[in-house]
Amino acid sequence: MSSAGPKYLGVLLLLLTLEGAVSRLQAQEFDWGGSFRGYPFLRLEELALEEEFPGAAIGSLGRRDTELLILRLTGDGFFGQHVRLETHPLLQFASPSLLGPSGLATSTTPTFLPLEHVFSDSPDVELIGSFDRLNLKFDLNQVRIVVGRQAVTWGVAYFWPSLDLFAPFAPRRVDRDYKPGIDAIRSTIPLGAFSEVEVIGAVLGPSLSRDGSLGALTRFNLGPLDWGLMGGKFHRDTVAGSFLTADAWGTGLRGEVSWTQSGDPEDRVRDRRTFWRAAAGVDRQLTPTLSVTAEFAFNGYGASQASQYLDWSRADRVLRGEINALGRFYAGVSGGWRFHPLGTLTNTLLVNWQDPSALWVPSFQWSTSNNSDVLAGAQIGIGKGLQSSEMGPVPQSEYGLVPNTLFAAIRVYF
Repeated sequence: MSSAGPKYLGVLLLLLTLEGAVSRLQAQEFDWGGSFRGYPFLRLEELALEEEFPGAAIGSLGRRDTELLILRLTGDGFFGQHVRLETHPLLQFASPSLLGPSGLATSTTPTFLPLEHVFSDSPDVELIGSFDRLNLKFDLNQVRIVVGRQAVTWGVAYFWPSLDLFAPFAPRRVDRDYKPGIDAIRSTIPLGAFSEVEVIGAVLGPSLSRDGSLGALTRFNLGPLDWGLMGGKFHRDTVAGSFLTADAWGTGLRGEVSWTQSGDPEDRVRDRRTFWRAAAGVDRQLTPTLSVTAEFAFNGYGASQASQYLDWSRADRVLRGEINALGRFYAGVSGGWRFHPLGTLTNTLLVNWQDPSALWVPSFQWSTSNNSDVLAGAQIGIGKGLQSSEMGPVPQSEYGLVPNTLFAAIRVYF
């Protein structure tokens, strides 16, 4: 069987499942909605490493502007009280092909089922159609099962998650309305009020043997505390972890930690056969109009010095977005000020203590109607750039290589 065989077999099984279930049921209700997003980006400087470092351009090297348009339809079909069909057709246009700054608004993740079609992938124009959600949900008496492409989130960290191995958001992401979908079968079994166990079998990439994953997360509600344990096989790794959240006098406290035994042969060369990751954060509504989120993180997978960042950026777990940090010690803070019933100012600062370097993302949001808003802001990298050497340019910091960029957006929901 060819390498594409398992993919199309998976698609056939999914379609047969959907068709078999739907053909036996008559839809009682089907709701359509959606959103449109238009983002222009303008880089204010040249990229430090045009084709080698993550965040560099892949496309028209002479251009500093990027246009990103995303049309998403959201459909929900209800068949009785126990079956729901969720589908999100997506059309994404970028010119030129996606640059690093577009990570502020969107991200992609490797998938198994071929639910995407590339209409154009030239260096100047990228047009892709896909299904970001396509799943059936069965609400049975003692279990809820979701089959197909779906969004999954584990853990409680905001900037640098260690338990969320399912296409986590990048720390600088300003648009978090929709998380990328993954191809999975998920079962959720309630254990009591606000307690449950969730078991997920997924293929988190193009290869069943390399990217097949099976894990479980158990959540316990202990009054003012929520505690969770997770473990499983993800890609070729063995992972175990835990999280804890609590509320203390109106302040949200959260933390999570994970241990990974790597199954990637390249990690032996990097001396990362096993590693720990952890994050701890606080969330506080200071006043009715002012809120703050702060987080500290340790990334045991990260490089021990900045000169190794280029090699670490090519690691498979970094390329697939599982880890969004190249160093080891981080802190992030985000403050939001609602200065008007329709307007909000947000400032996010991410710091890599190892370099040191920082990324500042200020943004302004204004609600133009009940179903639309506008957004404007900047991404500003602070830190040392490249250093010349006999072996070529060597990074001196992580965020010092991020190009200063202006961005704006209009977002319409219907």
